[in-house]
Amino acid sequence: MLLYEGPKYGYELMKNLRRILPFRINPEQVYPFLKTLKDRGLARVTEVSEREKKIYELTEKGRETVEMLLRRFSNLIQIAITPHVSVCASCGVKIIGEGYKEEIDGEVLTFCCVHCARHYKETRMKIRRKK
Repeated sequence: MLLYEGPKYGYELMKNLRRILPFRINPEQVYPFLKTLKDRGLARVTEVSEREKKIYELTEKGRETVEMLLRRFSNLIQIAITPHVSVCASCGVKIIGEGYKEEIDGEVLTFCCVHCARHYKETRMKIRRKK
């Protein structure tokens, strides 16, 4: 995923991984994985500078693989959160989690915020007055 953002040095990848992972990562984990990506045609390596620093970047096949994984994870996340999604009775925005609930005319409705609940009630009152 880090290579999907753009080409990176091996050390740069390790620094990023150490920052975002909840456990210690070491070169013995990173470099063999990068070699596997290269061997499978998912990444290419370019050597630069006198110290033989290597820049790793995804190939087209690698980018397509990451995009496929992102679609799969997106679908899994959607499946996981869909039962917890409701829609604001006033503005129609999707709400993940509880939202703001209020009983109006004996019916418990879900809103994204107090302001939408108030707007909903005011609109309902105007409609009633017209009748």
